[in-house]
Amino acid sequence: MKTLTQAYAEFDLNQLIQQQLNGHEQRINAFEECCGRYVGHDKVALIWEGKNGEQQSYTFDQLAEYSGKLAHYFTSIHLQAGDCIAGLLPRTPELLITILATWRIGAIYQPLFTAFESKAIEHRLETAKTKLVVTNIDQQSKLENLNINQILTVKNIDDDQNQEDFWSVIHTFDADCPIEYRSCDDDFLMMFTSGTTGLAKSVPVPLKAILAFKGYMTHAVDLREEDSFWNLADPGWAYGLYYGITGPLSLGHGILMDEQAFSVDRAIELMKKYQVNNLTGSPTAFRMFYGFKEKFDDSVKQHLRVVSSAGEPLTPEVIHWFKHDFNVNIYDQYGQTELGMVIGNHHALEHVIKIGSAGFAIPGHRFAVLDENHQELGEGGIGVLAIDCDASPLLWFKGYGGNNRKSFVGKYYITGDTVQLN
Repeated sequence: MKTLTQAYAEFDLNQLIQQQLNGHEQRINAFEECCGRYVGHDKVALIWEGKNGEQQSYTFDQLAEYSGKLAHYFTSIHLQAGDCIAGLLPRTPELLITILATWRIGAIYQPLFTAFESKAIEHRLETAKTKLVVTNIDQQSKLENLNINQILTVKNIDDDQNQEDFWSVIHTFDADCPIEYRSCDDDFLMMFTSGTTGLAKSVPVPLKAILAFKGYMTHAVDLREEDSFWNLADPGWAYGLYYGITGPLSLGHGILMDEQAFSVDRAIELMKKYQVNNLTGSPTAFRMFYGFKEKFDDSVKQHLRVVSSAGEPLTPEVIHWFKHDFNVNIYDQYGQTELGMVIGNHHALEHVIKIGSAGFAIPGHRFAVLDENHQELGEGGIGVLAIDCDASPLLWFKGYGGNNRKSFVGKYYITGDTVQLN
């Protein structure tokens, strides 16, 4: 296994661009990076488990065809590169097709979590100047009194079929919609993050971030071609969208998407069915696992190889349980919507592991702990966690929407989190 020190020494951004991107700094497209480049290899891109017991697989070829048709529809209603298209959808194939179609025309995908109420949706749509919302019948009522340019709805079989809907427009168009290439500094995601006060702030995510997402999946998650991978997080939020969809697909790795509500019993069922060996999620989910630990038998334990956790620190009993009952390491990792994952205990790199620690900077990043005067502290120092922008070539965050750079001081991005350097 390569050491973390070796990975730091070998890091070369230009070499990374040449080796890992299908495009380059001035000619890149997220659809091409996450789907198009893998067409023709007969690889499964999506396994979908429906809320009513349906199960269906889609290859990269099929997703390319469907998203090409939808992208053609988008251009027919005058959507173009740089426009914002939102998805207010559950974990379904239509969600992934919408994302890929948006990227194909060089537009910006905006996730809307399905548990949001109308006010939260309205603020996000107005702030992002969203041109189209793709939703379904269950969510459509939230949009009724909002000022939205256009809505495309996924209808059920028993709905009014005389109205235009998601699948009817897809079947109307052919799949040869041209791919619109952009530069690495152009945005492809429009996220939102809420601070301690005030309204949620927009977080534009540039195409450059795909490289950083790949780095986390490769070094920290240790995603391998042969893995059966499952990210438990919802793609309406950053961790689910960055590392449940974009990251694995950019590596040509299929994803598992479950439309049913999360429960321990449901998670166990799917982990057994798909022999999941690489699992990521939040500490909340893993605490729920621990609360029903008697339900996890050898048919689950025998397959798990690595587990990654993000969002908040893991509790010692959860770490101990995975290690002693599963013989598996569950590692803490750290990130923000604004940063993606930038610190972690790395499954694929050898380094010292200290329980309770978030770990080390993911290659391509450097962090520091600052005092109240924004001076770097040494070992044992307690201060605010910051990212050294000058020494972090994979850092992609440029500021909140409206050129809001209040979180930047000198060469540092200030996370706002208090930590101790150990």
